[in-house]
Amino acid sequence: MFEPIRGGTRGGQAEFKWTDVSADKDRENYLGHSINAPTGRWQKNKDVHWYSRDNKNESEREEEIRKIKEAEAEALSAAL
Repeated sequence: MFEPIRGGTRGGQAEFKWTDVSADKDRENYLGHSINAPTGRWQKNKDVHWYSRDNKNESEREEEIRKIKEAEAEALSAAL
């Protein structure tokens, strides 16, 4: 009456590839398709993960903010 459990993965999880999703006609149905499987001219040679990259350390960031505030202050004083 009871059969042994089959091995392997079900639903094709082992064969899933985002490159296949980018070529699929129903790619809009996959969550994360715009980031993980980008298609079209807009994404060519673009970094679609720019928001999650942390390229600057804290001191460089503070220096950049200080320069921007100085430039804004000079522009404000010139305008007045």
